[in-house]
Amino acid sequence: MTKIIEGVPESLTREQYVGLIESVGVDPDTLIEMNFKPDGIYATVAAEDGAGYAVPDDSADEFSIMTHKVYVPVTDGEVSS
Repeated sequence: MTKIIEGVPESLTREQYVGLIESVGVDPDTLIEMNFKPDGIYATVAAEDGAGYAVPDDSADEFSIMTHKVYVPVTDGEVSS
């Protein structure tokens, strides 16, 4: 059971959800995980190699996608891009 908190929507439309991800500069198609913390936003995204997603060399026993860790800090100053 979840607690209902006033002002928190019960759901988001897909358009709102994608817009939220894109608003911090992350491509929704590469997003693996995103966390909002008091100091900033932490995201894990799939790495791309120009031809698609980057994967480890053939020595890997299991298929996996290489990733990047992204950190967007929250500041009290001007926004940088």
